[in-house]
Amino acid sequence: MHQEHQKLVRALADQHALADVQDHDEGVPDEAFDILVERAQALMAYEKQMPALLVEPERVRSQKVIFWSWRVQSAVAITLIVAFRLLGHSDWWYALVVPHLVGTFCGWRIEATVKDHLARRNGSLALHAVGVLLVLGVLSPWFIVAFLIGWAVVVTAVADGQGAGK
Repeated sequence: MHQEHQKLVRALADQHALADVQDHDEGVPDEAFDILVERAQALMAYEKQMPALLVEPERVRSQKVIFWSWRVQSAVAITLIVAFRLLGHSDWWYALVVPHLVGTFCGWRIEATVKDHLARRNGSLALHAVGVLLVLGVLSPWFIVAFLIGWAVVVTAVADGQGAGK
């Protein structure tokens, strides 16, 4: 990326030097001036996209974490539903686990954008950690309220992602 930037800067500097020499001799021809402007615009366009290029490796990592965290969470929910059925637990668990499963399917559509990939990655991981602790009985059932707030954040993120895609 640095080499590409340097290449664009050198091309602009070379064209500027050429235009400067021509300006002292007989004036800058329109073609030389147009090339100078094109190279300056190319450099500005590249510099405008540099922040996105710099964060791209981290965004890709966040996308992988988000992708797999939601699929693993779906597999855990399915496993819990089957285990509750096989172990004969009461049906009230289904009221928590089935909506959780449906919610994990909504999380499958969350994308890691350049702007907020870290927030979405951390939110996904935190929501899953709270869910695991709730299921294991480590956290009080009152944390279900926090869990539901987390799901509201997921729904908002999915809705924001769809709105941004339009």
